Amino acid sequence: MAGLLGKERDSYYNEFSLDKCRIALMTRTPIKKCMQKLNLLMIKSERDFNGSAEYHSQTATELIIPHNLQKGYIDYQIWITHEDYEIMTQLANLIRKEFMGYFSKGISVALGTAYNLGWLENGQILEGEEIEEINSLEIDSVIPQKKCKEILLDGLSEGQYRLIKEEIPLEFDQGRMITPRGLGNMIINLTGQPVKARVDSYVCLEDGKNITWME
Repeated sequence: MAGLLGKERDSYYNEFSLDKCRIALMTRTPIKKCMQKLNLLMIKSERDFNGSAEYHSQTATELIIPHNLQKGYIDYQIWITHEDYEIMTQLANLIRKEFMGYFSKGISVALGTAYNLGWLENGQILEGEEIEEINSLEIDSVIPQKKCKEILLDGLSEGQYRLIKEEIPLEFDQGRMITPRGLGNMIINLTGQPVKARVDSYVCLEDGKNITWME
């Protein structure tokens, strides 16, 4: 988001703190993880791009790939809300739903690293109601572990769930250090399907989906 808005590097951590910005996401297609060793180059000048520099290393790297590598692609749905109306307006103007793509005041959209370029499509504005009570329902986003009381398995079909728990960074301070509350354990379904669960708070959106903010 900061890249799309043209923010200077490391200048926006307070502006996108957990108190001001809320994010939820889901994977819409089945994904899997694999480990590969990548040859990394030390790039200090233009001539280092040809790999002739002395220093390069094989680094074990976790890759997120489609379940069907030949025909599939990685597809995430992301929900964002921000207390600053101007930021939300700018994002709405940059992400257009009438074509597959986006505008940017800064960098391109990438899935984690610069060489994993992505695109945006079907941007829209939705109303939602935040409900702070324990309910059992289908959650369409990843679920913070601390919000989840129970995963419901009744009526589960084969292959519907491939759940993992993963700790992810959520907030940095101005020194680019993770804040005391800046790590959260998320329950993620790698098949891309909603998860039936009992949660203590969620957001009911006008399109019928239920999401939980990452925290």
